[in-house]
Amino acid sequence: MRLLVLTLALANLLYFGWSYWIDKPPPGRAPLASASVLQLVPAIAAPAAAAAAPEGAAARCSSLGPFTDPSAAAVVGTALRARNITPRERAVQSDVADGYWVYVDNLRDPEVRARALKRLARAGVRDAAALASSGQVSVGLFSEQAGANLRAAAVRAAGLEPVIEARTHPAKEYWFDVNLASDMPLPAVAALIAGLNMSAAPAWGGCAAPVDTATPATP
Repeated sequence: MRLLVLTLALANLLYFGWSYWIDKPPPGRAPLASASVLQLVPAIAAPAAAAAAPEGAAARCSSLGPFTDPSAAAVVGTALRARNITPRERAVQSDVADGYWVYVDNLRDPEVRARALKRLARAGVRDAAALASSGQVSVGLFSEQAGANLRAAAVRAAGLEPVIEARTHPAKEYWFDVNLASDMPLPAVAALIAGLNMSAAPAWGGCAAPVDTATPATP
C-alpha cells in the first residue's frame, strides 16, 4: 500500500514537471484563442467629385459716350484703365446737333416778305431778316429747343406760321465699350469726367453691336 502511494505521488510529480516546463507554446506565438479575428471590411466608395464651382456672374457689355472731343475721350479712357477696366475704343461718324433755326417759309413775293417783317416787329420780333433767294424770313438761331419754341410762339402771335428746323453737322463721336460682371457697378460718369469742360455729359448704355476693330481715341 505504501508503495502504491509513493508510485502515485511520483507520477503526479512527473506530470507537473512535464506540463510546466515542457508542454508550453513556442516563444513569440500567441495562443490561438487570443488571435485577432480578421474581417473583410467592405470598400468605402470614394467621395464623388466635387461639383464644379459656379461660374462667375455673367458679363454684360456697356457703352459710354458720346465724346465729340478726342482729348476728353483720351482722358476718360485713362480714367477707366486706372480703375482696372480695359475699354474698347471706337469712333463713329454721325450728325451732331448744331442748334435750331426758326423761320417763316413760302414768302416768294417781296411785298409779302416786307409785310411779314412789319407784323413780326409789332409782335416784338425785331431781329428777323428776309432771305430773297429762298423766299424765307429768318427769325432766329437757337442752341436749345426751348428757345426755339418761345420764338415760334411769338411768330404765331404775329399771325404767321413758323418752322423749327434742327441744324446738324457731321462729326466724329468716340465711345468706350467695356465688359463687366453683371454684379459689378459701372463707374460714376461724374468721377470719370471730373475737370473736363464738356457741353453735354456722356452716359452709360448698352452696347449696340459687337465691335470688330477699335479706333483709339487719342488727341
